[in-house]
Amino acid sequence: MDATQSRQPGPRPPVRAGFDDGAGPTLFFHGVQNAMRKYFIDNLRWMSVLLVIPYHVFLCYNTFGYEYYVYAMPVQVFSVFDLLCAPWFMPLLFFVSGISTTYALGKRTNRQYLAERLGKLLIPFLAGAILLTPLMAYYARKHYEGYAGGVWENYILFFRHWTTGSKGVPPYEVGQMWFLLYLFAISLAALPILKLAREGCGRLRLELWPLWAIALLFVPLGCVWDLMPGPPQSLAGCFALFLLGGLFFHTDALQEKLARQAWRLSFPFAALLLAGVALTGRLGPGWWSPYLQALVMWMGILALMGLGRRYVNFTNPVTRYLSASSFALYIFHQAWLVMIAFYAIRSIASPWLQAPTILGLCLACSLVSYEACRRLALTRFLFGIKR
Repeated sequence: MDATQSRQPGPRPPVRAGFDDGAGPTLFFHGVQNAMRKYFIDNLRWMSVLLVIPYHVFLCYNTFGYEYYVYAMPVQVFSVFDLLCAPWFMPLLFFVSGISTTYALGKRTNRQYLAERLGKLLIPFLAGAILLTPLMAYYARKHYEGYAGGVWENYILFFRHWTTGSKGVPPYEVGQMWFLLYLFAISLAALPILKLAREGCGRLRLELWPLWAIALLFVPLGCVWDLMPGPPQSLAGCFALFLLGGLFFHTDALQEKLARQAWRLSFPFAALLLAGVALTGRLGPGWWSPYLQALVMWMGILALMGLGRRYVNFTNPVTRYLSASSFALYIFHQAWLVMIAFYAIRSIASPWLQAPTILGLCLACSLVSYEACRRLALTRFLFGIKR
């Protein structure tokens, strides 16, 4: 149903507990009520967040030379999984966050929006960076350097020598909290653009463009991506994805177009992913590298938006719980993962037993952490958790 149509009478849907904004997409930016809930945006978000956990577990077995906090041994199958996920899953989170922001701004003042960003992004970033990343550095030092000091001594060492880095611990390390910092900065920078440019961008009517023209947006994305390349991601590129989502892809018409073309987008995306895995390590970097990266990423975002709208635009108790808890799972998972992996690779010989053990225990401990923290006012405040 188009956003300009009147809403049918009925009970008002509940406000969702989303990953990064806590705002259900019940209003368009122009203040017009939207009759159709965008549950697929919530579902794409928590699915991508949960994907981060096996992705990080399998980094303990990567074959592409990445020095993760703890490292077991190279396992090609696990590396293939990571290579298939890396091009698109974090960019997708920035893209859907831009869409959710447009919906949120439909029913929030600027002051409310900024206060929400502060409470759900900046404060959890600071809490996680101060409380959790030194713990990950502790186990990295024990793993790579045989560090014999205690946890408290490591905290002092971590903040005293934050810029020096060590093996497995990059300089200025904030762990997975980089996403919160990026999203906070992008949310603030995008606010005036979303406010001022929405009407002009709406006149472009991307839903009337042919599919190939929408796909060609990877070219400017490639240009922007090269302005501020990662690691962990290009800040300029993530900003561009956020704006694309927030300015254009919040409309029913464009989302329905992607849903109708979902499989036409999915097949070339799958082919590009497989080709990228096959060429890993065989193709040196060149001027075309950011454009190839942007092509795979953009085709993935379009395909998954279409598939999501078509197949996962629903809600049930499980999806609501995962949507509410995914933010905390993202914050907590990596500290648990590194600690569990440190002991698992020393006590379990086979990687085929190590990896599922690490994954299962990491997920269980992260869920327990969420359940514990949401019951205390202080930890809810620190980690941006709803009651």
